Amino acid sequence: MKRAGPIGATYESELTRATAVINNDASGNSILASNIAEDGTLTFGAVIPAGGTGLHGNNTNPNAGDPLFSQNAIKVVDGYLFTVNSGSNTAVMFRINPENPSDLTMIGQPVKSGGEFPVSVAVSEWGQVCVLNGGAVSNVSCFKADPSSGLIPMPNAIRALPLNQTTPASGPPGSASDIIFTSSHKLLVSVKGLSEDQPGYIAEWDVDPATGDLSQDFVKNTISSPGMNPFGMTQIPGRDAILNADPAVGYAIWDLTTVPATSNVIPVSEQMAICWSAYSASTGSFFLMDPGASQVVEVAVGESLQGSTVKQYQLAMGSGPLDGAVGSVAGKDYLYVLSAAMTAIDVFALPSKGSAEPVQTFNVTTAFKQVAPVSSRDLQGMAVYVAA
Repeated sequence: MKRAGPIGATYESELTRATAVINNDASGNSILASNIAEDGTLTFGAVIPAGGTGLHGNNTNPNAGDPLFSQNAIKVVDGYLFTVNSGSNTAVMFRINPENPSDLTMIGQPVKSGGEFPVSVAVSEWGQVCVLNGGAVSNVSCFKADPSSGLIPMPNAIRALPLNQTTPASGPPGSASDIIFTSSHKLLVSVKGLSEDQPGYIAEWDVDPATGDLSQDFVKNTISSPGMNPFGMTQIPGRDAILNADPAVGYAIWDLTTVPATSNVIPVSEQMAICWSAYSASTGSFFLMDPGASQVVEVAVGESLQGSTVKQYQLAMGSGPLDGAVGSVAGKDYLYVLSAAMTAIDVFALPSKGSAEPVQTFNVTTAFKQVAPVSSRDLQGMAVYVAA
């Protein structure tokens, strides 16, 4: 079966699939790729150097993980993988071998990210890549994704984001969180708050998909109380709206049809630090990761953009679930969660709404320690590739 890539490439594919995270190691950042079997479980795949070094943010808790304070540090779109080297201030593009998706080939060379401490990457359906820089030089910098040359800086495509930060960034308060494109041709960046008087916000630029041009200035969408720390963002399918995790309370649902956008903040009972979000098309549910409570929270969003908790799933205490992503295997969705504190990936089958079933806790240290450094403080990101 031939598949088309997001930037004009075509290739032959088989039913193959893999996950990818970065080890964000200061001596050399690497992508840790794991193969996904027919039952959704993981096995060792490969270690691929990312062409730069990692860097750990200045966390208010020096023993904490989440080194980049972000979601989408690694991103897969069709047959390509994109990630950041936070210590080298670079971003990089890889081609995925569809017959063996743990086999990645760097396209071109890593390119300067346009700022300092890059933490997140967004990829549009028209082949534009934008990197969120969260350090002392904080901004959004955009590139063309070229299937032969890799990332090519676009002219006039850097937009300032005044964070008053350091390199590496200090946080989590006041740090950059995530960057995404929306289906309505907007580019969004979430930023955590500093205090009740300085709550977090979502910066919003308009994007011309024909040229990739961004509006010169962003609209600042400040989260409504009791929200405080906009973190991971996920598009709500079919709507000009997003779900946005918030460790201060639970999550918020943003209606992007208004200027400024409006937020409906929804508390989650007994949550401690919900930061990351992912969506399952087969169940229609969003899954939110809470490292404080060691939980995954399943959430439904109704037609009126009202959210409700479907179910809360307890992981091993102290597992520290961070980034998560969903992939479909043999017609069934699976959720892959980076439980960084235990250097593991927790795998859940998602047969139907409210029925997530744990199927594996994959030990990343055991699988990769002979070939790459693995640290609970440094692991970050989660992306899934599936070729049908």
